Amino acid sequence: MAMVLAFHIIFAAIWHWHALFMAIAEGLWLRTRNPVYLTLTQRWARGTAILFAVGAVSGTVVSFDLGSSGPVSCAMLGPSSACPSRSKALAFFTEAIFLGIYLYGWKRISPLAHWLAGVLIALSGVSSGIFVVTAMPG
Repeated sequence: MAMVLAFHIIFAAIWHWHALFMAIAEGLWLRTRNPVYLTLTQRWARGTAILFAVGAVSGTVVSFDLGSSGPVSCAMLGPSSACPSRSKALAFFTEAIFLGIYLYGWKRISPLAHWLAGVLIALSGVSSGIFVVTAMPG
C-alpha cells in the first residue's frame, strides 16, 4: 500500500498544480487574447487529462488497499473520517465532471463558461486534497 500511495501522491500533487496553471493560462488568454496563452492552455489541458487518469486509477487502488486492511483501518480511522471521505468522493466526481466539460467543450460552450469549468476543476482538486488530509488520523 505504501508504494501505491507514494505513486499516487506524486501524481495527485502535480495534477492539482497543473489544473491551477491551466485555469490561470486560460484566464490570461481571455483577458489578453494572446495566442501563446491559448496554446499553453491546450497543452496543459492534455497533461491535466493524463495526470487525472493516472491519479484516478492509482487512487482507486489506494482505496481498495485501505478497504482490504479491514478492521484495522476502520478501528484506526473510525467514524471521524466518514464525512471527509464522502466529501473527498464528491470533490473527485466534481473534478471528473468538469474535466469532461472542459475537454469536450472547447468549441461547444462559451469561452467564459469553459474557463469557469477550468476554475472549478482546480478548486475541486484542491478541496479534494484537503479532504484527504482531513480524513487521515493525527
